[in-house]
Amino acid sequence: MDKKSIFRINLVKRRKELGLTQEQLASRMNVSPQAVSKWENSSYPDGELLPQLAKELNTSLDSLFGVKITDSRRDIEQLVDDELRATPPDKRSEKFMRIMYSALCACNPNTDTVGRLRESYEHETYAGLKTDRELALSRISEDLRYFCFLEIPENGVNSYFGDTTNMIRLFNTLADDDAISIISYLGASVRNKMFSVAMISEKLGIPTEKVQHIIDRLDRFGLVWRVSADINDLPVILYGYTHQIPLTLILVLAKTITNYLKYMDPNVEEWSQGAFRRENGEQDEVVPQVPWWGEGEL
Repeated sequence: MDKKSIFRINLVKRRKELGLTQEQLASRMNVSPQAVSKWENSSYPDGELLPQLAKELNTSLDSLFGVKITDSRRDIEQLVDDELRATPPDKRSEKFMRIMYSALCACNPNTDTVGRLRESYEHETYAGLKTDRELALSRISEDLRYFCFLEIPENGVNSYFGDTTNMIRLFNTLADDDAISIISYLGASVRNKMFSVAMISEKLGIPTEKVQHIIDRLDRFGLVWRVSADINDLPVILYGYTHQIPLTLILVLAKTITNYLKYMDPNVEEWSQGAFRRENGEQDEVVPQVPWWGEGEL
């Protein structure tokens, strides 16, 4: 296949991947739709337009012309960057999950097969990684996918905790079913929308005093923010939800913990001491193993 044909095929393919019509691409390029049609059927763009074309299609000229560059010193970060930038936004999360799943599977010393995320799973399925250096958990069922990775510090994760008082306060707050209801309600709001305690109480059927108590606790954690307003000449405090990522992950992982993680694909366990460490730096005793058969032993 000649270079012109390869260019036209890749141009059409990339335009459609981004969901662009010929007219939309022409508008971005400040040319006529007929010009784009010619590029895809019979001619090249002018040379000075090629860099702009690659930019508007969020790809490279090498990709458009089908040039594959082989470099023994692969820059994996650049490869991932190129791949995700070249993926349409509505497909990016799936591509991210596939990359992360492959990375997790690559840590399995018992196989050299490339890990490829399947389209569907019969059961609620997870992928796990547990070594002395990292932890990872991924839910890979299509109805809700996530990937969590933790690099374990040399002195263990517990060294990060310090004073656990606020952690206990947070868990005590989340132990209240009304708190989960309020968080779910606020979390479904658009950005910067404000709520009054009275409105939350009316919407959820929770007593005003209870709502105020929970909102005050969420306020102390920085999970909501407040502004004052005068409504009908009366001072009112309005609250906005901060849509904090850690809290969302805590709630999703809490549900994961309460489920029985029966199906794991894969479950890589190459660990000896886990993610926690003794505070005094001492190493825990290694469980003695049965020695292998001695030479000539029957």
